Amino acid sequence: MTARSRQAAALAVLLLLGPRAAAAESRVYAIDPARSQIRFHAVSRFMDADGRFQRFGGEVRIQDERFETATGRLVVQVASIDTANGMRDNHLRSEDFFDAQRYPEATLVVSGVRRDGERLAVSGELTIRGVTRPLTVPVTVTPATGTIRVTGELTLNRREFGIAYQSRLNPIKDEVTVRFDLTLVAR
Repeated sequence: MTARSRQAAALAVLLLLGPRAAAAESRVYAIDPARSQIRFHAVSRFMDADGRFQRFGGEVRIQDERFETATGRLVVQVASIDTANGMRDNHLRSEDFFDAQRYPEATLVVSGVRRDGERLAVSGELTIRGVTRPLTVPVTVTPATGTIRVTGELTLNRREFGIAYQSRLNPIKDEVTVRFDLTLVAR
């Protein structure tokens, strides 16, 4: 084989492997808080609490555009809780509930994703108030050019995270429903 034919063969191999090598690279998507929301619903005897968190962020890393390879982190600033009732919000920030002064963030660290029919099951560890628990939540993922939308719903038992406050006058159920609609933008 001549030097020129070896160069041509090497170029051909690079051209064939080039797209594959580029596709194998990871891509990072960051949560766009302006187009995302995290909402919750808690039930009590007299007045249910519907609310949301105003400040949160995070990112997801995906290999080869395959969602099953996703890893990432979501961070919620718990003091940003908003139920449209200032007195209740301050109580939720207190030691009775989130203890936002000592534990300013709730985090979800995503460690695995698997297909579950038409949806994906996202697994990881959720930390609230310094207590970490494993979590698996079904999500719907909708990709678009440069963005990914992730929606889902889960039920959490607040007592499992050390939130055990109970009012005699207005008892609160232990289960809290969390709904999320996150738009992630490619960096």
